Amino acid sequence: GGMVLGNQAKGSKVTVRNDQWFSYPGYSEMMTGEPQPEVTSNDFVRYPHRTVLEHAREALGLEHAQVAQIGSWDGLKYAASSRDGAFLMNGGRDPVPAALSTPEIDLYVDLRQQVQQFWEETSSDVLTYRIAREFLRKNQPRVLWIGIGQSDDWAHARRYDLVLDYLHIADQLLVDLWQTLQSMEPYRGRTTLIVTTDHGRGRTPADWAEHDAGIQGSQDIWIAIIGPDTPAVGEVTDAADVTQGTVAATMLQHLGLDWRKFNPDAAAPVPGSLKPQR
Repeated sequence: GGMVLGNQAKGSKVTVRNDQWFSYPGYSEMMTGEPQPEVTSNDFVRYPHRTVLEHAREALGLEHAQVAQIGSWDGLKYAASSRDGAFLMNGGRDPVPAALSTPEIDLYVDLRQQVQQFWEETSSDVLTYRIAREFLRKNQPRVLWIGIGQSDDWAHARRYDLVLDYLHIADQLLVDLWQTLQSMEPYRGRTTLIVTTDHGRGRTPADWAEHDAGIQGSQDIWIAIIGPDTPAVGEVTDAADVTQGTVAATMLQHLGLDWRKFNPDAAAPVPGSLKPQR
């Protein structure tokens, strides 16, 4: 089954609660369940807020590499955890530890150093995805956060043509991820994907390339939840408003954990996103 939230024309609204409307504050809200007022820049620093990934690892008693974050932007590595080494974290150009790597991963890691990007602190999403896919095959993590972001790069460059081209590529990465999961025994028929974004963009021809506090549209996002434990709703219509922080509780709910034990102030799970458990 699956559901997609965020089409306001159909009465489904998903917004960020943080007042910054850019990347790190968005990822922090997503990872902690609520906005974190001191996150006001994209600087690569760790904040003391425990994240849903840290909580999941501890609550489920998982090994270091059974929770993993692999992303194209270094900021994701910092948003993922309140401390270094809490689980496997891989930034825009980091190697993967030898014990967890493969020749394919090493090749993609090398290519990351050489394939040029629009921003120096990011790497190619296709390479990030390939690293994540091979990591998934070799190490079979229980929880994996894959972070991609080149749509943002091309939009800031005012290349709407490349944004559209990229979205087709990103769609194919999601198709490939789903097919990869369904081809593997531990994941087939048992895995949920939550797909979302850190912020929206301006709504007008003048400001669509940007996003920031006050640029209307930047606060609007969407969430897709796909998997066997989610009702086959499709596009959600006439639903209660949802905020970005719901991602944390929704994820914990699908892992069979009580989200209130993580953060009682977190946004509640997406209503109706989990079928009644038999």
